[in-house]
Amino acid sequence: MEPDDPLDGVERRTYRDAAELALRAYPGALGELVHRELRAFADFGYRLAGDGLVARLAVEVLSAVHEGDTVCDIVGAGAPRGPGR
Repeated sequence: MEPDDPLDGVERRTYRDAAELALRAYPGALGELVHRELRAFADFGYRLAGDGLVARLAVEVLSAVHEGDTVCDIVGAGAPRGPGR
């Protein structure tokens, strides 16, 4: 697909899901920044970044949440977790 091809419905939903998960997984300014970037990409609907950064960001957010490697436990009560926590 060319960089200016529109996103299909599944791709758009994936970016929106990653954006929402970023808000819960990364509290504060980092989560807000990631959310805004992913949401804008999904809403605008075009692949403008030739380097694939937004796609890699979405994959990292979704992978972190699915693997449980997040800043906060979004499944439970929201307590921080990770090594030594």
